[in-house]
Amino acid sequence: MTRVLVTGSDGMVGSRLVKFLKNNDCTVYEFGEDRDIRSQQDWQSFADLDFDFIIHLAALAGVRPSFDNPELYYDVNVNGTRNMLEFSEATDTKILYASSSNAYEWWGNPYAATKKMNEIQCEDYPAIGMRFHTIWPGRDDMLFMKFKNNQVKYINRKHNRDFVHVEDIINAIYLLMSNFKSAIMEQRVYDIGTGHSTPVEQVAKSFGFDGEWRNENPSGERVHTIANIEPLLKLGWTPKWNILNHENSPS
Repeated sequence: MTRVLVTGSDGMVGSRLVKFLKNNDCTVYEFGEDRDIRSQQDWQSFADLDFDFIIHLAALAGVRPSFDNPELYYDVNVNGTRNMLEFSEATDTKILYASSSNAYEWWGNPYAATKKMNEIQCEDYPAIGMRFHTIWPGRDDMLFMKFKNNQVKYINRKHNRDFVHVEDIINAIYLLMSNFKSAIMEQRVYDIGTGHSTPVEQVAKSFGFDGEWRNENPSGERVHTIANIEPLLKLGWTPKWNILNHENSPS
């Protein structure tokens, strides 16, 4: 039975992943909100346990909030990940860690910079990075849920996003974990998306959006995103859900 430590286990991806792993005969240990990845003491509370994998999802997320507190983003995302790497080295544990499509333009905002820094510091460890693209349904503060809850006031017509369903992400994580040896031989960072970029305008219309339309690009945000999923396709993974058919998707 595979033994897995999941950080960020209370989060939107982590909570679903924990349930999925338990349903697939894994023993799961949770590093949740009651612990701090910046705390060596909290990491040491797991030192006597034997893990096959750490799936590292814990982080501060969000582009716009990172401008307000870049020091905190660095402390949590970079220093917290460094603690995870030191723990993995001491316990001889393989790693899957969450990165972001924002790392492609890491200079654009503090959040993206922390994700790129993590990819660099993970290079010397048995670690696979996962560049998540725009996740849906997502947290309440993310675009899909704001559409669903009728909280969007305006839309930028210029923006296109590779929207990937959280269940597709979980299936990709499990595939990479199950094929870790061959996957890490191919590359160290994998895009997780659909391989298709959808105009945000189309998503808005699918929800019957009747707010303001703009043609601008807020500072630090990428205008166009699309995942290169060819490496994952070669491993046997296929995304199942299309955001434009969200009414027929799992919540």
